[in-house]
Amino acid sequence: MPRHGVSPRHSHPRSGWEQGLDSFLGPPRLLWMGLGLALVLALALPDSLVLWAPAAAHPLPARGHPARFNAIVTQLRNAFGWWNLTCPLCKGLFTAINFGLKKEPNVARVGSVAIKLCKLLKIAPPTVCQSAVQLFEDDMVEVWTRSVLSPSEACGLLLGSTCGHWDIFSSWNISLPATPKPLPKPPSPPAPGAPISRILFLTDLHWDHDYLEGTDPNCADPLCCRRGSGLPPTSQPGAGYWGEYSKCDLPLRTLESLLSGLGPAGPFDMVYWTGDIPAHDVWQQSRQDQLRALTTITALVRKFLGPVPVYPAVGNHESTPVNGFPPPFIEGNHSSRWLYEAMAKAWEPWLPAEALRTLRIGGFYALSPRPGLRLISLNMNFCSRENFWLLINSTDPAGQLQWLVGELQAAEDRGDKVHIIGHIPPGHCLKSWSWNYYRIVARYENTLAGQFFGHTHVDEFEVFYDEETLSRPLAVAFLAPSATTYISLNPVSPPSLQVTASTK
Repeated sequence: MPRHGVSPRHSHPRSGWEQGLDSFLGPPRLLWMGLGLALVLALALPDSLVLWAPAAAHPLPARGHPARFNAIVTQLRNAFGWWNLTCPLCKGLFTAINFGLKKEPNVARVGSVAIKLCKLLKIAPPTVCQSAVQLFEDDMVEVWTRSVLSPSEACGLLLGSTCGHWDIFSSWNISLPATPKPLPKPPSPPAPGAPISRILFLTDLHWDHDYLEGTDPNCADPLCCRRGSGLPPTSQPGAGYWGEYSKCDLPLRTLESLLSGLGPAGPFDMVYWTGDIPAHDVWQQSRQDQLRALTTITALVRKFLGPVPVYPAVGNHESTPVNGFPPPFIEGNHSSRWLYEAMAKAWEPWLPAEALRTLRIGGFYALSPRPGLRLISLNMNFCSRENFWLLINSTDPAGQLQWLVGELQAAEDRGDKVHIIGHIPPGHCLKSWSWNYYRIVARYENTLAGQFFGHTHVDEFEVFYDEETLSRPLAVAFLAPSATTYISLNPVSPPSLQVTASTK
């Protein structure tokens, strides 16, 4: 029985071009499913693959999902001129996608169609289309079949509010304790001569194992200066020995030079390391690649920083596929256990047993680096707009924010101060997650002494204001610049922080 007004028996006359398309892409059911995978892939990858950003533009500031899809919809209309992408047809299309993905057992066949569509629509260079679809297809199909994305929501996203309501990331709230909030206390300067702790802040190192001097820094791929980038035109210089001002990451020797030169800036009492270790070649990364980056750079940090304790946070590039961090209820081969277990093993010299326990569960932890100070490392991938696993359920993934409330309340009860570290800044998160985090910061403003994030690759800060008047600043989050040059950035020496010993 036809659904949403789309009848398979009374479609428009089929042109020779359409019949040729069927021959090229396969049966209609595979066409719809392949299109679904190509669209979801386009949603998941733009920040990483820089599909629509000019080479000189910085790709990381967040853009809304509708804006990302506008380019794809335009390409669809240009490529498939016979489509009249009306609201009823859109809903029929996504009904077919949902039905087809639940009935088609062969993920590889769906991926084959998605590759052809990716190339046809010029979503990415052909080799990137091939590798990216093959890398993402298993997880994407799994997410799609388990998600609550309805045809109305998908078409509201594609065509606007007149065709449906895009709100699969519905509102939710964590619970705050009944304990009354203490009166706000303005920060007071430390007493003269108070002891000072020095903290090194590392973020976004992005080591490219395949960096190769002399290669093309402006290749067609999303990441250049590497094996496979080819040689530059004779009139243009190739990638430099230490790095390049282009869409390139860093060779190991540059990171070694950076870390080995930290001595004069020290000594440091501890290190905050807020993630993103691997390179931006996200269309071709394997789990082995990610684990090699994790262990190599962890060993490098330990080599040059010696006995100084290092407190890491999980970046969005640590996993593969990129941004893919399923909540703990996803089990089996799709889970993130392979990554969290490797992190626990690599970081065991720095973290106590309880921190390792929660790291293995959800990639977050808390510890006390010294009396009076509690450090909380959040897995900000559970707030990410690019984490496609949250299409299944985005309500406080892993219960992390509720756990954060418990940690902050316990710290308040003890009279401790708290530092929070993470990768993605809270202002770049899903709306409901970001709002709940804002509420938590406002409630525990007296306890929360600092927040430290990375991800944007530039030197920034985010200011939090009181909920009542939105005029009284109550907290600030510091966003450190990247070590990598990606994209066309100046590599920076890691900033250091000075923290007084007076925490009460």
